[in-house]
Amino acid sequence: MWEIQILGTDVYHIVQWFFIYSILGWVVESIYMSFCNKKWTNRGFIHGPICPIYGVGALTVYFILKPFSHNYIILYFCGTILATTLEYITAIIMQKIFGCIWWDYNDKPFNYKGILCLESSIAWGFYTIFLFAFLHKWANMILGLYSRRTGEVLATILIVYYIVDFIISLIGAIDLNEKLKKLSSIIDEIQRNLHYRNIHLDKKVIREKLDNEPKENEKIQLEDKNLKKLSEQYTKERSHNFFLSKHFIKSYQAFRVWGRKEMEKENCQEEEIVKAEMEVKERNS
Repeated sequence: MWEIQILGTDVYHIVQWFFIYSILGWVVESIYMSFCNKKWTNRGFIHGPICPIYGVGALTVYFILKPFSHNYIILYFCGTILATTLEYITAIIMQKIFGCIWWDYNDKPFNYKGILCLESSIAWGFYTIFLFAFLHKWANMILGLYSRRTGEVLATILIVYYIVDFIISLIGAIDLNEKLKKLSSIIDEIQRNLHYRNIHLDKKVIREKLDNEPKENEKIQLEDKNLKKLSEQYTKERSHNFFLSKHFIKSYQAFRVWGRKEMEKENCQEEEIVKAEMEVKERNS
């Protein structure tokens, strides 16, 4: 298996390069994000010290641009276009599978829907030059530190570990996405109920409705019960154990921002609920 040739390179070297670039990418990004967050942040998709997008990205750029490895101008512009395209494709796939994108460039100038930004694209060009000028040579130097047999054993262990960890992480990510969809759906329903209450629970309007339209009173009471049920359902969903999903919530801004916004919504809605309940009590007294 290790001797099979793909694009002029045997599987052994491709697998080794993939893990070297994935681990190096995980180290660099985790250190950078830990510095930004002022606490340790594991930025890998899986739980282990591997960030596969860097391995896939580095190998894709390497094999496509290898014929131009000595022309830094071509490397820069082609690397910029290629890496930016890969970033966009990754974002689209994440949006389809998980319902959100795990990075956000909205605070960056010249960004496209928070998915791409000029700053990042410019950096990809320099990273491409760095890959061909230094990084790939260092990767081969690392390969030279251990024997072929040792490398094959390590690669086999890492492949098995990666597959198991990837499946667990994928299940966790999908599970988190489903939970977020449920919470979002409940919030939308609560907002619709509150919108109705905000219109009809004004003291003067309520009294007029009670005097002239008894059926409206029944509807209000029904909405009261429904709102209480929705609030309890929302609290129950939020209290569920996010064991498989904790890694993503801690590591990725998209989930942290979502959680913060939803908590703000929840607090605002709780205030509205209390206010509405007080008015209902006053109406009944």
